[in-house]
Amino acid sequence: MLGDLFVEDGGGGESSHQITTIKSTEKPPFPRNETNLCGLQNQGATCYLNVLIQTLLFTPEFREPLFRLTPKDLNLPANYNDQNSISSSGSSLKVRKIIVELQRLFAEMLLLNQQACSSIRLTDSFGWQSNEAIDHQDVHELNRLLFDAIQKSLQGTKQSNLIRLCYEGSTINYTQCKRCQKIFKRSEDYHDLPLVVQDSPNLQTSLANMFTIREQLIGDNQYRCSSCANNLCDAEKWAKITKLPPILTLPLQRFVYDIKTGSRQKKTTRYEFPFEIDLKEFCEDSVTETNYDLFAVVIHKGTCYSGHYYGYIKDIDQIGTWICPPPSSPSTKSTNKQKSTNTQNSKTSNTSPNNNRTSNESADAQEEKMKKLDLIKTLLLSCDDWVTIDYLLQTYRENTTMSWNRTRGVHGSFTKFLRSYPEIFEVDDKRVRLIERNCSMDIDDYDIDQMDYESSQIDYSLNNNYHNDEHWFCFDDSIVMCVTREQIKKHYGQNDCAYMLFYRQKDRHRPKMDCSDNTLHSIPQWLLDEILEKNRILDEKRDAYEKYQNQLLVTIYPSEWFQVIDGCRLNFNNNDQVLFPDQYGEVIFDKRTKINEFISRLENIYGVGNHFYIAKKLRSGQLHVINELIKSNNDKILDKSDLSNYRNLIIYTNSSSLPDTVLQGEEFEPIMLNIVYGFPDIHIHASHLQPIKHVSKNTTLLELKEILYHDYYGHDDAQKLRQMRMGKLNLEEKNNRKSRREYKSDEEKQTLAQLRLQDGDTLGIDDRNSLVPNWKDVSSNSINFGKNQLSLTVKNSIDINNTKPMTYSCLNTTLIELVKLMAIQAFGLSIDPCMCRLHIDDPDVGHIPLYDHQTVDSIEFKQNNTNLCLKFGQSLKKNDILLYILSDREPCSLEIVVDENIILSDLWLLIKQELNMDENDNEYHLCEVKPSLTDDESPLNDFDGTLHANELTNGAQLTMKRGSVARKNHVRLKISRITERIYTPNEAIHTEPKYKMAELKELFELPTISPFNVLRERIAKHIDFKVPSGYARDVKPLDFIRLYRIEDDESLSIIHEPILLTLKQAKVQDLDLFAFESLHNPESLGKKDLLLNIVYSKDDDGNYFQYQFEVHWPLKENIIAKYEYLEQHVLTRLSSFMTNTLHYKNVSKQALKITLARYFPDRAQWIIINPSLSSNTNQSQNKKNKTSNTSSTKTSKSNLRLEPYKLTDLIVIGVLEGENLAEEDFDTPYDYHKRQEIDYEKKQKRLNRERNRNENDRNRTNGSSGRRRSPQNTMRINVDDFDN
Repeated sequence: MLGDLFVEDGGGGESSHQITTIKSTEKPPFPRNETNLCGLQNQGATCYLNVLIQTLLFTPEFREPLFRLTPKDLNLPANYNDQNSISSSGSSLKVRKIIVELQRLFAEMLLLNQQACSSIRLTDSFGWQSNEAIDHQDVHELNRLLFDAIQKSLQGTKQSNLIRLCYEGSTINYTQCKRCQKIFKRSEDYHDLPLVVQDSPNLQTSLANMFTIREQLIGDNQYRCSSCANNLCDAEKWAKITKLPPILTLPLQRFVYDIKTGSRQKKTTRYEFPFEIDLKEFCEDSVTETNYDLFAVVIHKGTCYSGHYYGYIKDIDQIGTWICPPPSSPSTKSTNKQKSTNTQNSKTSNTSPNNNRTSNESADAQEEKMKKLDLIKTLLLSCDDWVTIDYLLQTYRENTTMSWNRTRGVHGSFTKFLRSYPEIFEVDDKRVRLIERNCSMDIDDYDIDQMDYESSQIDYSLNNNYHNDEHWFCFDDSIVMCVTREQIKKHYGQNDCAYMLFYRQKDRHRPKMDCSDNTLHSIPQWLLDEILEKNRILDEKRDAYEKYQNQLLVTIYPSEWFQVIDGCRLNFNNNDQVLFPDQYGEVIFDKRTKINEFISRLENIYGVGNHFYIAKKLRSGQLHVINELIKSNNDKILDKSDLSNYRNLIIYTNSSSLPDTVLQGEEFEPIMLNIVYGFPDIHIHASHLQPIKHVSKNTTLLELKEILYHDYYGHDDAQKLRQMRMGKLNLEEKNNRKSRREYKSDEEKQTLAQLRLQDGDTLGIDDRNSLVPNWKDVSSNSINFGKNQLSLTVKNSIDINNTKPMTYSCLNTTLIELVKLMAIQAFGLSIDPCMCRLHIDDPDVGHIPLYDHQTVDSIEFKQNNTNLCLKFGQSLKKNDILLYILSDREPCSLEIVVDENIILSDLWLLIKQELNMDENDNEYHLCEVKPSLTDDESPLNDFDGTLHANELTNGAQLTMKRGSVARKNHVRLKISRITERIYTPNEAIHTEPKYKMAELKELFELPTISPFNVLRERIAKHIDFKVPSGYARDVKPLDFIRLYRIEDDESLSIIHEPILLTLKQAKVQDLDLFAFESLHNPESLGKKDLLLNIVYSKDDDGNYFQYQFEVHWPLKENIIAKYEYLEQHVLTRLSSFMTNTLHYKNVSKQALKITLARYFPDRAQWIIINPSLSSNTNQSQNKKNKTSNTSSTKTSKSNLRLEPYKLTDLIVIGVLEGENLAEEDFDTPYDYHKRQEIDYEKKQKRLNRERNRNENDRNRTNGSSGRRRSPQNTMRINVDDFDN
């Protein structure tokens, strides 16, 4: 019977209880505006690409030959209409992707009914990555690269000369020697003619400087004449144009290098360019067609480091609909210009919150900030109004290669960065949206205000006056606007100045084009079919979205269900009838329906003379009447009525009309307050008091005090009432203190709304003269909080054929289990109560089930939404929690109800059983999915702890990730055994070796509080190491194990003090790498000890060192690493080595005279260790005067750990017999060769720097940038080879 009330296309004839809601749908793109032209979406910073593509589209000499290329020319299937056909066609020929995507984009821009098209497929054909679309690039550079890519892609086709025929011209350079008078000629082809802007007021001057003024080659700039025996001669040089192309491209060199400041600058001085130009004076006499019309201007705003491009393009073929801006009086224009100037100045001062700081930022920092800002704005443009900050940050991560945290120190947190631009972003606690979704195009504010594009407001006679005139449009990414010549001329002298000019030869008359005539466009049929399908899908999406946007879900109640309480709220009294009767329930209406028409439909169903009241749902689930829905004298629609906001409608029949005493209106809305009585005899009156009070919010505090006094004592007493005081309590403890606020006497005249009291607030009342504890000391206990009536709505998600919701009025102390039983009975379900449960009907928390033992008042409803939902699933008892498990083994999440006191390892067993996994399968671990995307998912690894100890709560979502994890407070270590040291070459034992290692299969898992000795013991046990005979009993196998830590660069560092140093103190992480080697003798390295590699004695030819051994140099905490200590330890170890290994006899440590040198492998250099000598010069002089020094002069208090020696573990010390040796005595052929390689590399680097410096100087001389682009910012377009 309610079929007529539904949206027109929604469900005519359906019963009233069936809800035909349209699910949330993505917002479709906007259709074209009144210009009937299409813009291009900005991918981040692709404005330079967008304006060039628009220019090419409106160049008929380029567009039409491009469309004449057939699928066969492009190596496509004959009936190509699917992107996947490229890969599935089976053809061995390479598809000309760039041309294909350019054709597609042009066709979409001409025919697709969309405000802006995407250029992503085109940039993908360029081979660009996502991060390349957010780099600021130069449109002139792109113009050259794109023409080159198109020319290569067209090789072998009938349009292989397209670029040359459209854009190629030629010039001739003349040089005349003044001595022999001979003229030398050199011809050059061009696709564009770059013009110098500096010191030129207009385009004609720039051309004259280039083609009419003769340059004198004299002085240091003389010409070497081949006819004068290659002698330097005075000469004269000039140039002329010998060929003009149909389309003449003139880039303007705005960016120059300032030698004084050493930086790039943008020249924004006034520079005029004509709309018609004759180039005859700049050409050879053979050139006849020299008249050109301006048809495109590329504008650049910003600095030489960053900015924005947009363009003005003339619609030659009149493809779009041009509407002339209305004329205005000079006085109005002047007034509006002044207002525009003031507004602009205000914006300039307010848009940057930290102007002083911004002005001091480097150009690179500003460019980086603009990149981030442009990318975020682009991402928000693709979103539907509000989005969460977490979602935006995740999308940002997906579209850039750099994490936000890496620039957090510069730009602050992501949210802080958004809040710093309040004129661009609107930010609340968790969401953000773009304030201005349409980017401004920097046209004069007055002119924009005067452009009224609504067809109903246009005087079409104005348009007829311009029918034969030219049609100019402004293209700024996705925005297209009509403009005139006067608006373009304003850029002669603005910072937003012309950057590229495109001229077209005159007398190229063309008939007016019609977008409906496909023949004139010559668009291939496969593209026409594709765009026709896209337009059909767009229309369907827009229809669906329009329905979704205009649906209004209203709940219709019968008046018999309610009883009036407190004169302002309606309470459900339907203890028996809990399901909506026929003709009532949730119904969808169309917001665009007129109110009078809507009331007439209601009267046809419920009868004439009935009353229809709009009601607001309160926090308690009860209703408050706002007003009566009555017919009006205007065409007001539902969307503009209170029904659109409150969405509840009560039908009062004649027999049950609403009493006149009921307070209606939002100003009489009741507030639910908790009342705390602090009187001394509270225990006597507690039985008849109502601790929860519903009071109209326009009630004054004095009136409320009178009501509470009367409720307590049963009579009125004005004198005692003056002794009563009231205050607001915050019974939620914070820092073990309770906030209280006592109201003053002058505040008693204010209403509850003026005091900003809300639902759930607590008020206290007591006698200020009472000597007993009063309301200030009362806590939230059961005496002060009583029972309250709540109204619930329960939806049926079990039986899809019975979607009628249930309403149920109950006390706030009612158990959820009772509500569930009532719902099962009302819905007529035959289901075990243990196999279903209730959820809050809210998308944010709907996955969290309610406990059966839970009471209604413990439910945290949001925004007065007292709706519940009955779903399948095991019911939850006390201590139960529901967990959702996501894995790659199941397409849907696994639901498990477990006791929160079981340990995590038992939960793992349950999950493995449910997923039919092997119990010993440890290739996965669990992570909890956090609600915030900014929080990294940390693994759950407290396997012996309960789920409660692992902080898992009801409704937690867990995901299974590949890879095992260590237990809590444990780490797993990867251990390798060093089997060999490899030197290159083999005889160069003084160089850094490469370690050959064998990784152990077992992972060693240890507590983080374990010292490294535990790891040594585990390793010794694993390799079954036995203590050699001859050692004392207290020597253990672990004493023979030396540990190394493998760093990121694969370098090794020795673990010192393994007895005391713990894994946690060493900051060892899970799966860190360690290596070990077994020693022949026990070893115990102290904290400050050094382990040195000693190389000793060269061979007879002095080519390499013969012997190698280690020296353990023990150093205590406060002992300086002095030379004499080192010398003594080396001598001791050397004498032992000579006796035991070399079998020398009668070796005396005192008789040995040695020289020590430290080796630096990075520069293949030795340094004599002799702190008493200050320089290498002294050392060489010392070699010449060997008799002047004795061993005593070597002693020094210098610390060998510091410069220049920097002794550390495993460094190489060379030892040669003899005193006062020089560094050359320690050198080997390897060292000589290595130093030559190092010198050669240094020389090459120096030459590269000089080459780059010279290149920059040449660029500066030519007026271009002297700043070299970093490799990652270099623009590129990848093209396949089509030569064959």
